[in-house]
Amino acid sequence: MGMDVTITKLVHACLLVEVGDRRILIDPGVFTWNDERFDLSMVEGVDRILITHEHADHVHFDLLRGVLERSNHAEVETTASLQRVLAEQNIDSTTLGTPQFAAPHERIPIGPGPENTGFHIEGVLTHPGDSHSFVESMPVLAMPFIAPWGSLVTGVDRTRLVKPRYVIPIHDWFLSEAGREFMYGLAASGLTEDDAELLHIEDFTSTTVAV
Repeated sequence: MGMDVTITKLVHACLLVEVGDRRILIDPGVFTWNDERFDLSMVEGVDRILITHEHADHVHFDLLRGVLERSNHAEVETTASLQRVLAEQNIDSTTLGTPQFAAPHERIPIGPGPENTGFHIEGVLTHPGDSHSFVESMPVLAMPFIAPWGSLVTGVDRTRLVKPRYVIPIHDWFLSEAGREFMYGLAASGLTEDDAELLHIEDFTSTTVAV
């Protein structure tokens, strides 16, 4: 496609994706809001806000309000379930917009997960939310390898299936930095024969890739 995409990790599953002059924020959750390093100036002027599902680690209402106030007239794009929750908070949202794809939330220890959707963003990056049950990816995949509902093995297996060019590990607030290095080293080793390059982005840092 011949374009660059810059991805900034803002803790856990929250990513700021920049393609051309477009700034897209995904899953602004409570772990981002509670991190003392975070400042709303980091997400100034976003054009789209995408939220995969209603769990607090993926959406925090005060953070979302702050982003909207500083946005470039961004709409919140999400599931029908979260749309109802946001309406109760007087936050407008839509279920239309960025191409979405089937990505059911995996079962959690206390029962079924909520409605979850995956997003293909600007034709370059895929974010599946809390799912290992999806069958397609853009060249860059944001992959939740670590979760109460999943495992590193299933994450690597799903990555092999959907065949991205680059893999960005997400959903890892649960791990220490040493733990991330260890687990993502294992994941990278498991993907060595699959032509997928794993790029570990530390919190509040960015990487740019050509796709």
